[in-house]
Amino acid sequence: MNKLLFAACVALVCGALGAALMVVGGPGHARMEKNDAQRAANLRVLGQYYRCNLPVEPSLGDREPQDTPDRCAGHVRKPDARDPVTNEEYVFTRTNADQFKVCATFQTDAQPRDRYPFQDIMFDGAEGCVVHARTGAGLKWAIQ
Repeated sequence: MNKLLFAACVALVCGALGAALMVVGGPGHARMEKNDAQRAANLRVLGQYYRCNLPVEPSLGDREPQDTPDRCAGHVRKPDARDPVTNEEYVFTRTNADQFKVCATFQTDAQPRDRYPFQDIMFDGAEGCVVHARTGAGLKWAIQ
């Protein structure tokens, strides 16, 4: 009887551990979430840098570098922010004269917007982007 009770307890504990790993995702999933959090932080920093140091794009009508807006202290040199897994640079795209985005490919499946509330990342599948656009009032940059 004691052996049967012991076997039942061991089976119950193993089942509970297995269920917990399925819900939480295990150490591999935690690593992917950590990498995604780093990507989100990197996108925010790179967005701030490009807002202050937008590259000249003659095809969009640029003739000179943009005026450096107020509050750009500390964004003189491009941050060395790269994907924590692939070590690739993030993708910068200037969509028009008054808008640009910085994008990365995230590892975890579902990227709820509330997971990164302060980064304002827009997701399209696994790709997440921080989009900056100039507003009409004073042509100041704002995160979309």
